[in-house]
Amino acid sequence: MTKLTVISWNSQQLPYCSVNHFLYSLIRSSRVYRRGLITQLLKMFDTDSNTSPLTLEEQLFVADNLAYFPYQVQDEPLFLVEQIDLSVSVTGSTQLQQFRDLLKQHLDYIDDDEGIDMNKIEKNLYHVSEKIVEELNQCLRPTKSTMLLLLLKSYLKDVYYLNDTKIIEYDHTESSKITDKPILSRKVNAKFEPKMILDTIKPLVNYDDFTKRRLIIKEFGDFKRYLLAYDNDIEDTIQSMTELLPGSFSLPKGKKKGGSSKKRKVMIDSDDDSFNGDF
Repeated sequence: MTKLTVISWNSQQLPYCSVNHFLYSLIRSSRVYRRGLITQLLKMFDTDSNTSPLTLEEQLFVADNLAYFPYQVQDEPLFLVEQIDLSVSVTGSTQLQQFRDLLKQHLDYIDDDEGIDMNKIEKNLYHVSEKIVEELNQCLRPTKSTMLLLLLKSYLKDVYYLNDTKIIEYDHTESSKITDKPILSRKVNAKFEPKMILDTIKPLVNYDDFTKRRLIIKEFGDFKRYLLAYDNDIEDTIQSMTELLPGSFSLPKGKKKGGSSKKRKVMIDSDDDSFNGDF
């Protein structure tokens, strides 16, 4: 992992920083430059790119830097989380459907938004050829990049105390006077250790053939579970709050209930322990 000791940050001692800490610190005062860098780094997770895609190890290096950059204003982690949402909302659903199509084609299993029923799938899984198993495995590999982004987002939400309301109401087109408020607190000892990705890169256990086949389905189930874990609908919460207010209360002019139309993106809750690898 790309961690170095640093001295201080807002009078607090940070145990880790990215290898490219100094580079980012040179450009972070310019919103245009820092956003440009983050946007380009996130493109490295695009498995459908015409350029040669990075290996999972290289993508982990990039994610590690994004996790430990010296963010000092709220716009920085919020912009990164927003861009992750936009990326995952497109690629994640495509990857999910591609694997579902293979399950239906080769294993006669129709998947839905519920959990994987291993009792129904296990018999066919045992009898399919190695060629089909490899096809399933090839289809699963790009989901690791998407999962890595989801785990990075979960880590950022936890470290910078980004609740769902902040994320939904964030608008990167607003003035820097609004978005560039200083980060007043953050967790200083939180490690970014996506165990699921680390285990994929360097497995600690050698499994037999059938267990490997089951593991492919399990990993798909984990990916689907995270991808479909939407945030609670913020409008329901605001509506409940409004009912408790005096009848004369009205929302500020120009504001809609819910704060923003950007809701129900592909997200995972910040109180999930996934960035520590606990699933």
